Amino acid sequence: MLPRLFIDRIRVKENVERVFHNPLFSNIEFRPHFKTHQSLETGRIFRQLGIDKITVSSLKMAEFFAADGWEDILIAIPMNPSDSIRYSKLAEKIDLHVLVDSTEAAEMALRNIHNSVTFHIKCDCGYGRAGISVEKKDRFSEIIALFAQYTNHDFGGLVSHFGDTYHADKEGIIEVNRKGTEDLRNLKTYLETMHALPCAISIGDTPSLNYYTEEILHEIDELRPGNFVYYDLMQYMAGHCKATDIAVALEAPILSLYPERNEVLVHAGAVHLSKEYCTMPDGQNGFGIAVQLNENGLGDVIENAFLYRLSQEHGILRVSPDFFKSFKPGDSIGILPVHSCLMVAAQTQII
Repeated sequence: MLPRLFIDRIRVKENVERVFHNPLFSNIEFRPHFKTHQSLETGRIFRQLGIDKITVSSLKMAEFFAADGWEDILIAIPMNPSDSIRYSKLAEKIDLHVLVDSTEAAEMALRNIHNSVTFHIKCDCGYGRAGISVEKKDRFSEIIALFAQYTNHDFGGLVSHFGDTYHADKEGIIEVNRKGTEDLRNLKTYLETMHALPCAISIGDTPSLNYYTEEILHEIDELRPGNFVYYDLMQYMAGHCKATDIAVALEAPILSLYPERNEVLVHAGAVHLSKEYCTMPDGQNGFGIAVQLNENGLGDVIENAFLYRLSQEHGILRVSPDFFKSFKPGDSIGILPVHSCLMVAAQTQII
C-alpha cells in the first residue's frame, strides 16, 4: 500500500456546517476556497449545503471543478495574460471571475478574452505578497477606467487576503482585520464616488473565522476561507481549532520498528507531507503527529508519537515504549499534517 489521503467525512461536514450556520455570516456570500481539499467528493458536501460559488488557486483547478458542474468560480491569483485563450474558453461555459493587479495585465486580458469575464482587482492590505497597495488609489482608478472601455466584461470589485493572520495571535488577527477592512471600505467609498459603480469587497482566511465581529464585517460582501474544511496542526497549535476538528491525515504504512531507540520508520516523506514543521507538544520541531485510523474516520491521537525526521520518501516517528504493543510492520497509521493544503496538493495532480 502506498501513502494516501485519509479523510474523515463526518468531521468535514461538521467543520463546514459550523461555519455556514454561524449567524454572524448570514448576510455575507460564501465562496469557499477549494485549494485546501482539491476533492470533488468534499466539494459536493459544500454543494449539498447550497453553496454554488467557489474559489480556486489556478486555472487548471478551475477547469477541474467546472467539469464537475461548478458554474461560478473565482481564480484567486493574478491572471496570466498568456493564458487568455484558456480563460476565454472556460468563460464560455461558466461565470468566471479573475484577478488583476496591474494595468498592463488587465489590458492584455481584456483585449484577448472574448467571452464575458468578471474582473476583480487584487488589493494588498499589508501582507506584501500580491496586489496593489490600498494606499495607491490612482492605480485602482486607472484599471477601472480601462474596464469601462470594454462593455463585454464586468467589474466585480476588490479582493484581498490577510495572509499575515496565519502568524499572529488573537490580538494580532483582530488588528489585521480591523485595519484591513477599514482600508478596504475607504477604498470602496473613493472608487464608488469617482466611478459611480458598485464595488464589492471579498476577504477570507481560516485564522480569522473565530475573531470576526459585526464591526469588522461591516460592508464586507464575501468570505473565502478554505483551510477550515480540514484544519491541520498549524491551526490547532495556534488555537484556532480542536485536535478533533482536524479532518484529514496521511495514511502511512509502517515499514520497520526500532524498540531499542523508540523509533518507527513510516512511508511518509517530504513528497507526501511537504517540509513544513511546527513545534510539537514535547517542545521539538516536527512534521506531524500520529493518529489512530478506524472504519468511521480518524481516531485518537497517539500519545507521544511525533514525526521528527523526514527524508524524501521516509519519516521517523519518535514514540513511547507502549507503541510497540499495538503496532507491527505492515500496519497503517495516520499522520496529522502540519499544513493540510500542502499535503493535499502533494497527493493530487491539480495545481
